[in-house]
Amino acid sequence: MTLLIKNVTICNADNVEEDADILIEGGMIGKTGKNIQAGADRVVDGQGLHAFPGFLDLHAHLRDPGFTHKEDIVSGTKAAAAGGYTAICCMPNTKPVADSVETVRYMIEKAHGAGFCEVLPVASITKGMQGRELTDFAALLDAGAVAFSDDGLPVTEDGMVLAAMEKAKKLGTFLMLHEEDLALRGEGVVHEGSNAKQAGICGIPRAAEECMTARDIMYAEKTGAHIHICHVSTEGSVQLIRRAKGRGMRITCETGPHYFSATDAMILDKNPNAKMNPPLREERDRQAVCQGIADGTIDVIATDHAPHSSKEKAIGIEKAPFGIIGFETAFALAVTNLVDVGIIDWKDLARLLSERPNALLKRKGGKIAAGMPADMALCNVHEKYIYSEGSILSKAKNTPFIGKELCGRVTMTIREGKVTYDRQAD
Repeated sequence: MTLLIKNVTICNADNVEEDADILIEGGMIGKTGKNIQAGADRVVDGQGLHAFPGFLDLHAHLRDPGFTHKEDIVSGTKAAAAGGYTAICCMPNTKPVADSVETVRYMIEKAHGAGFCEVLPVASITKGMQGRELTDFAALLDAGAVAFSDDGLPVTEDGMVLAAMEKAKKLGTFLMLHEEDLALRGEGVVHEGSNAKQAGICGIPRAAEECMTARDIMYAEKTGAHIHICHVSTEGSVQLIRRAKGRGMRITCETGPHYFSATDAMILDKNPNAKMNPPLREERDRQAVCQGIADGTIDVIATDHAPHSSKEKAIGIEKAPFGIIGFETAFALAVTNLVDVGIIDWKDLARLLSERPNALLKRKGGKIAAGMPADMALCNVHEKYIYSEGSILSKAKNTPFIGKELCGRVTMTIREGKVTYDRQAD
């Protein structure tokens, strides 16, 4: 099938080209340029739209296998496509844990059958995510795993994390590290600050994240391993990572859209949909995250899409599980809170959502150019709308952004030359 997109603004990490056409043939980009004349099976009028390379989410939870009442691979990848994603990395905290070749292959094959979005499994660092024995990294990589993490839990034992770093370095892969001192977190459920006190809720200090971030930076410097710090949320973590990069370390990191879009003021009404881990922090942390994005300290925007059922969230903020969904709001939150206020531009957004995550995984992608895979998101970057529960394609609805005005909307997603989401058709 050939597809011709006319009159779009192409946004790559290195260039923005206005009033351009994109010819897609056989799942690849045939050519781009002005006034392309070609017979095509379908012509899409892209007037007023921006075309970004298909987004790649480095950090998401699909809950499949084992927790499919929250989300499954089909519903999750459908929601991801609606958010402009053509590939997502799913975390291993499933049941069974993604610590075996069989589970990794199951995830890949089920996503392939659904056809909405490619799933790239992140296998667990330790068997059963118990922190006691390393998984078979080599076999899991051969099965299709792209990295290793015990996300949701830190690897607390020093010897274990050092051994994992050494193994990852030897195999040319990297660890995605959940930085949290569980003892410091204690019974905390939101950020430890004035808003937690006002709401009468036990808080989690910044140090719970920052001390583990510092430890793993030190060990990565010792071993020479590549580590990737997950969901950076504090001013101190941003500073630690910036200094480590300044020393030439092989360290990358991500933050979630919620950390540059909101603060812990959201928990004052005890809304359990504002409960996540790490928690929403204070304005100084939000500003530090924004600065880290602007200066390149933060490499990637990743959703940490963490679906839960309405019943699970309904038990109140103190007992409800941590996590919010993010596939369908990530682009709009970035446009609204980063681009429209001048923190970054369209090239930066293409880098953060596509070019950089593809580069980290050593994938051919992240650019709209001849010879590249035909993966892209067509977006109306100026459309303002109220985000509503009824528009959500995910099984889960746990997000504090329902009812908020956002700017920027995905209109169509194309993966390997096939339309996987069309807002007009849906």
